[in-house]
Amino acid sequence: MSEPEETGEYDTLEAPAPLVITAGDPAGIGSEVAHKAIKKIQRKKEILHDRPIVVVGDAHLYALHLEKPSAMHTYNIVPVDDFMEDLGYLLSHLMPEDDKPWRPIFVDCGFKDQDSIQPGKPTELAGERAATYLACAIEMLAEEISDAVCTGPICKDTMPKEAFPFPGQTEFFAQACDVKQPVMMLIGGGLRVSLATIHVPLAKVPRLLNRKDLRHTIEVTAQALRDDFGIAKPRIAVCGLNPHAGENGRFGNEERKVIEPAIRAARSKDVEIEGPLSADSVFAFAREGRYDAVVAMYHDQGLIPVKTLGFFEGVNTTLGLPIVRTSPDHGTAFDIAGKYMANEHAMHAAILMAHEVSCRREETYARA
Repeated sequence: MSEPEETGEYDTLEAPAPLVITAGDPAGIGSEVAHKAIKKIQRKKEILHDRPIVVVGDAHLYALHLEKPSAMHTYNIVPVDDFMEDLGYLLSHLMPEDDKPWRPIFVDCGFKDQDSIQPGKPTELAGERAATYLACAIEMLAEEISDAVCTGPICKDTMPKEAFPFPGQTEFFAQACDVKQPVMMLIGGGLRVSLATIHVPLAKVPRLLNRKDLRHTIEVTAQALRDDFGIAKPRIAVCGLNPHAGENGRFGNEERKVIEPAIRAARSKDVEIEGPLSADSVFAFAREGRYDAVVAMYHDQGLIPVKTLGFFEGVNTTLGLPIVRTSPDHGTAFDIAGKYMANEHAMHAAILMAHEVSCRREETYARA
């Protein structure tokens, strides 16, 4: 690549920060749903008129999941080293003229042996490539090349332990951002649901719940509703842990000892909090519009209603980070990988959400 003019490191960069998408496990459906979602974005004239979209993956592996390999020509393919070395010069040359949309950019991490990784066949090598894409995205965020990332699904069983010693991508991004207590929120089916505990065995949930951490989850949820979703005075419902929210201690004491004190501590003039409420009915009330979000006590308590009501549209977002991170709320689906039959609705929704939250934060920062 030729040297840029002597105008300063990023003087040639007039483009907004790109939105980054990681391809996920190259043996799963991440590449397929990312490609289909981008095609939908182009068709509906979303995002690309405002900012570039950058997909991080291996071009040879990504092409295995497209309707035909020649579809890679719809991307501007850039070697990862070139992208990281001189973003300003690169984007200034890729910037569309007039009011035309950006062409999607594919940052190629350079792995070329497409025969060693096949759709639908999880391997340690595929896990290593997924870890490479995440590391690249983290570098882009750390260098402030981007402020928003949408991550494709990974298979934690095949991820290299030295590079990915985490129960999920939520914890991975939290450590990369030096955030000790991230909050997972699931969005879909007309619901927003935050989790007090995440990837832990159900038997451990009662002893992991404590006033301080639950208060933190409620407060981070309230802050995100204000800053990321534009809700000036959030209304939050907090689930009980036990049937009927304990029914005054008849079915357990966690509501009295942990949940009620945490709610009292989190209450403020800017947020309405109700609870602990019975989980068997609170989600119906939230879907009717009574609450802007629900705080669930454990993983399946929160995910079952979201996935039941919005199985093909669920979005996972990590709250409390200095950057925006979303993901489709589904896995690698190895059983249908490579068959070009995966549903891209959740990935499309996750990309749109990452963009919208990023823009809202930028507007808030500009006003401050």
